[in-house]
Amino acid sequence: MMYMVLHLYSDKYLEDILLALSEAGISDTLVLNGETLGKKMLYDIPLFASFKDSPGIMQSYGSVIMGEAKKEDVAFALEELKNSGLDLQKKGLIKVYLLPISEVIE
Repeated sequence: MMYMVLHLYSDKYLEDILLALSEAGISDTLVLNGETLGKKMLYDIPLFASFKDSPGIMQSYGSVIMGEAKKEDVAFALEELKNSGLDLQKKGLIKVYLLPISEVIE
């Protein structure tokens, strides 16, 4: 079993990701939504206001989805998305980290 940390850099695809994970059997997850560092810098630090047209700044919100998952289930979910024409990895809109779980204390 692994601990999945999935970074989604566009909320436009959040529903698609959640459906694919659920279909793969990954349903006990936590979803956190927030602002990207680029957006925070752009609007909270006036020094960076001139960077508003930079490509990396355009994605202003993102989500982090975390939970226990099997490596093969994560691979299945990503493959299903790709088969439906949504290759988020190729577009650079998703990163998935799988961390080994050595112990769970409940």
